Amino acid sequence: MKNPQISVFSGKIVGSSIILTAVFSLTVIGTTFFVSNSGLSFELKLGICLGTVAAYLFVCAGFYYWQRGRLANLQAEQAAAAVSGEIEGKLLVLEEANEFFGASLKTSDMFRLVASRIDEIVPFSGCALFLRDDKDNVLRIQYAVGEHSRELMNFRGNTNKGLAVKAFLSSRSQTDPTLVYEKRVFPPELLAGFRSAAAVPLQNRGETYGVLVLYFKPEDAFGEGSETLLRAVGERVAPLFANSFAFEKNLSNALTDGLTNLPNERGFFLVLENQLAEAQRYRDERALTVLAMDVRNFAEINRKYGHAAGDRLLAFAASIIRKQLRQMDVLTRSAGDEFLAILPTAGEKIGEDVVERIKRAFVSAAFQMSARENIHLEINFGAATFWRDGETADALLKTALLRKSQDKSADPGKVIWFPKEFVN
Repeated sequence: MKNPQISVFSGKIVGSSIILTAVFSLTVIGTTFFVSNSGLSFELKLGICLGTVAAYLFVCAGFYYWQRGRLANLQAEQAAAAVSGEIEGKLLVLEEANEFFGASLKTSDMFRLVASRIDEIVPFSGCALFLRDDKDNVLRIQYAVGEHSRELMNFRGNTNKGLAVKAFLSSRSQTDPTLVYEKRVFPPELLAGFRSAAAVPLQNRGETYGVLVLYFKPEDAFGEGSETLLRAVGERVAPLFANSFAFEKNLSNALTDGLTNLPNERGFFLVLENQLAEAQRYRDERALTVLAMDVRNFAEINRKYGHAAGDRLLAFAASIIRKQLRQMDVLTRSAGDEFLAILPTAGEKIGEDVVERIKRAFVSAAFQMSARENIHLEINFGAATFWRDGETADALLKTALLRKSQDKSADPGKVIWFPKEFVN
């Protein structure tokens, strides 16, 4: 399909050529008539005629090449505009992604989506998202795709001399055509195959919160408009990640107890269902135990010392219990003074060992109620083991809560407990 602008321009060239030919033809005719009727010698007349023809040919040739250059420039402009329009269309896809997915995707999923879209605009060999680690006050790679992605994500060295930090501090896109900055940070094997890099700062409300670094194989990956393109990419990508951070934070708040920073009961069931799926898959090889715990006489303590002291006590209890669990175990707060723990791979014997560790920890650790009074907490326990005590989350939890209630009795040996269905 022909471009209409180029067709119009070609028409103008043809029209101009006709006019020019007519003007010079009349000039040549007039010159010939004047020379033929003059008293000049034959040699001079011939020279004037040849000069006129040469001038005519020279002007025509000059006009032709001038118009040809103008046409080439117009075609180049049209091609650049087409490429720019294509890029703008792909950038628009990023804006649409922000509209549809910005508040509903986790950061890991958002990163994969963004990376795939950027690769269509600026083809890369590797891509890494650097985010600020407030604890150590450094930039760390949180997500990566492409070549060496696993090595990049596992890298824990100092990045202060790298390209990402330069872009972070300047809040401007930066390029590294020969990896001068990246070689100061990463070992050679991690950069193998890469020849250049570009860093795009990500900002939210005027503050830079991260940097997206792209790695390329060719050294001449950057052209005259590279900085403008990178800036346009950053402006569209930054809101996507900011929204995904907000989504993850809201999701975390929905699953976290604000007092103890432990997962809440909703989080407990999410983890338990996942662990039960594993236990059912490897029924004879993978055990699972659920613990139910609460603070003995907590209601009396709360009434005597007040709710503020009760809140401090619960945070203290959560800290003690968590320290006695294994790294793979999950401790959650259910309601009031009740805690629930999931012990993956733990059978009845391991569950009993964990309970004993927790009891000993509370014996040795006193809670300071006031400047003059310390108390030692006692914990009520109930445990349920997968398959032996139930195969569903509800069944295991009911059994663990029942046994915890039995443990609450002042003298459990004198009380006979029946499941509710038998009582009815």
